[in-house]
Amino acid sequence: MATHPIDQDQSAQSINLDIGGMTCATCVNSIEKALHQLDGVDAHVNLALERANITFDPSLVTMPRLVETITELGYSVRKDHVSWILAGMDEEPLRKRAIEAAESVTGVENVQVNAVTGVLSLDLIRGVADAQQVTDALQAAGFAPKQQSTDEPNPRSHEMQVARRRLSWSILFSIPIWVDMVHVLFHVGPSWLDNGIMLALFATVVEWGPGWGFIHRAWMNLRHKNANMDVLVATGTLAAWGLSMYDLAVHGPLYFDSSATVITLVLVGKYLEAVAKGRTSQAIEELLALRPQETRRKTAQGDWETVAVDAIHPGDILQVLAGERFPVDGKVVAGQGTADESMLTGEPLPQDKKPGDMVTAGTLNGSTTLEIEAERVGHDTTLAQIVKTVEEAQATKAPVQRFADTIANVFVPVVIGIAIITFIVWGVITGHWRMAALDGVAVLVVACPCALGLATPTAVMVGSGIGAKRGILFRNGAALETASRINLVAFDKTGTLTRGKPDMQHVIAYGDFTEENVLALAWAIERESTHPLAQAVVRGAKLQGVPEFQAEDVYTEAGLGMVGYINDQEIVVGNLRLMEQYHVNVPEDIQNTVNTWQEQGASVIWVGQSEQLAGAIIVADTIRDDAPATIKALHERGIQVAMLTGDQERAAEAIGKKLNVDRIYGGLLPADKSKIVSKLKEEGFRVLMVGDGINDAPALATADLGLAVGSGTDAALETAEVALLSPEIFGVVRALTLGRKTLGKIHQNLFWSLIYNVMMIPLAAFGIISPVLAGAAMAMSSVSVVSNSLLLKTAKLPATPLPTEGGEITWPKP
Repeated sequence: MATHPIDQDQSAQSINLDIGGMTCATCVNSIEKALHQLDGVDAHVNLALERANITFDPSLVTMPRLVETITELGYSVRKDHVSWILAGMDEEPLRKRAIEAAESVTGVENVQVNAVTGVLSLDLIRGVADAQQVTDALQAAGFAPKQQSTDEPNPRSHEMQVARRRLSWSILFSIPIWVDMVHVLFHVGPSWLDNGIMLALFATVVEWGPGWGFIHRAWMNLRHKNANMDVLVATGTLAAWGLSMYDLAVHGPLYFDSSATVITLVLVGKYLEAVAKGRTSQAIEELLALRPQETRRKTAQGDWETVAVDAIHPGDILQVLAGERFPVDGKVVAGQGTADESMLTGEPLPQDKKPGDMVTAGTLNGSTTLEIEAERVGHDTTLAQIVKTVEEAQATKAPVQRFADTIANVFVPVVIGIAIITFIVWGVITGHWRMAALDGVAVLVVACPCALGLATPTAVMVGSGIGAKRGILFRNGAALETASRINLVAFDKTGTLTRGKPDMQHVIAYGDFTEENVLALAWAIERESTHPLAQAVVRGAKLQGVPEFQAEDVYTEAGLGMVGYINDQEIVVGNLRLMEQYHVNVPEDIQNTVNTWQEQGASVIWVGQSEQLAGAIIVADTIRDDAPATIKALHERGIQVAMLTGDQERAAEAIGKKLNVDRIYGGLLPADKSKIVSKLKEEGFRVLMVGDGINDAPALATADLGLAVGSGTDAALETAEVALLSPEIFGVVRALTLGRKTLGKIHQNLFWSLIYNVMMIPLAAFGIISPVLAGAAMAMSSVSVVSNSLLLKTAKLPATPLPTEGGEITWPKP
């Protein structure tokens, strides 16, 4: 614990550091423990992502001190080496200004300037600083920097290259030892390798060459009173190697095959693990690959120039050819076509695009060239925010991870204790201290906390990645776990279960008026109104192709409707109170007919002409196509459904009964929705709240889990822990299914990693398996856990049924 915890009222800073060298859950605990001992620091380390999320108070601790603390443990904080070409670097004042500008960016280290070549180079701490920040700082200082390309490898690729290189050298120098083993056991192969000094030479190269990484990190951890998997491997192999070197001097039996083979097998596991871990982050790489690197920008002269996407600024006009992906979020200013937005919403049908429509970075332009005006660029694009959300989700721990962390805290010391007891007991009982030592080594080698540490984060990484590709964003690992335990889903009505956009359902004519007359009169008066009910009338009139009348002197009666004149006749369009005010008599028989609609929650627009009733127009919100199927699917999974709405109870009951909702709550204020959610939780339900508006934000925050639909407001999307990028609410079923499947994988991983140790440690302690077999088992334990998590990619999420499968989706006539 930090001696001075972070004060939330102060301006705490958050950084994400990429860390190399972690091998197991105890590495995570070692780093977190060391960081928490610093004043004003809160840290969460993710093994699978190899990343530390750190929040710290800059008045109590500096960022370089955080980096130093991690490197002192023997781990590395990954950095990018970046260079810029600058003019005037042969002058000392300019060099000094450039260095000061670069060093002003947090996360910049080792700034150097070559006065001859005019190159400024530096290291950027990954997760803290990026090249664009340095470019901006240099520009602000008066320079025109040009960034040089870099061949710095991707950390995942670099990790695999290092693991492959270490494994190759280990295999190369282990082969002679294995050949000698075959000769000794089966009298096959060359006999000249059966030489103790030669075997010692090969084993020493393996132990202190490819095996040096284990020894070095073990020593660094022990210096800081920490123990991890490296301690177990280093202790076990050094014991076998040291015992063999002693026996070589006294002409005793040699066990060089044990030390070399164990290191080789563990390195096989580390390489396969690196490959598998790279596949767990594939979703982010695929998302990043959607953004083009270059685009065409309009110059001041009206020409088109090819520029890097990173150089685009808001307001720039860009040209996107057919078949290209949009480089930024923007607005269409010229051209008309379609866009494939399936990567964003999961909707396979192309979306029409015309001037004024928005396009999103990463989505695919259709068959025509479009010109767009850039609005959100760089880190502000929707695609960048999706990637950021997925990365943050993958970097967080699911609550179930606390179980693994608790075990990992005591795991290595307990294993070392068991190994010592094994050595002493077998030595005393049998008197064969060399064999007792090998049994102790087997205990050390077979115990692998890596699998336990990878059990949860790898599953969360794969699960959240799958969600992102299906238009479901989980903001953290806890949301994935909570989704698996939901047993009641509370929906907002308007805009969630319904379209949130009322449509004209029916026209009732009275007296000598026809339905066409009624609709034409209403259209003429309401065409300038922005009210949702008026717009529903306008859309209905255009769809039916009624005659177009010209109205004059149109004005609004606040809260009642609108009034105007057509051919000097007064036309009134609005509610019943407006009719009364303008002396339009509404007969009882038509009133009774209208009441039947209102009982179903519909709205009524009355139309009068010169104090005579012309008729009425029925307008109502319509149920989403996938709402019936969504509720049916939830019921099939044993999940209850509630509906919370601010609409009058009569309208709520009408919609709720059509959708077969279990609990219906109408006439609610935003605070009331939150109270209902709290009440449901008190009844023992684990509640998922689904909403789309600002008025849903309190309930989203109160629920066990909040989910915002893609058509929702920013407030709802920010408050919710899960977001659907598409307005299709069947995504709720997919999100809950994915949560259950992910938690299932976590439980499987934890079970097998624990069973592995429960079974293997006793076998090693009783001398049933040798250090070599122990090494092979250890090598595969982590690989099996990561591979099991990757099986999530084959899991099928439910597809949205056709609307006809869910029941009626429109308002029936009474």
